[in-house]
Amino acid sequence: MSTVYLDRALDAVADISPTERLVLVLLGRAANPDGLAFPTVGHLAKAVNVSPTTVTHAVSRLAELGLIQLASSRTTTGATSTTVYRLTIENLAGQRSEGARA
Repeated sequence: MSTVYLDRALDAVADISPTERLVLVLLGRAANPDGLAFPTVGHLAKAVNVSPTTVTHAVSRLAELGLIQLASSRTTTGATSTTVYRLTIENLAGQRSEGARA
């Protein structure tokens, strides 16, 4: 767990929905010191109390805004095994906008 990324997630731009913010905070909480997090969509959905589809939409929007990047790790056979989330909010922390989405 990285409290640095948790703090950055809490201070990131405010123009995201509450669900998007909570997903970002959970990713920040799960991030290692390099800003990488590995939770499953199912784990995030359960923690946020929403469907996996809602988490997928939130993750897509966070990536679209440049708050995270997505990558997949591969097994030795080349199959996708885990989604890797890289938190990229370090340059955006503290840049709050006036109107937050509901």
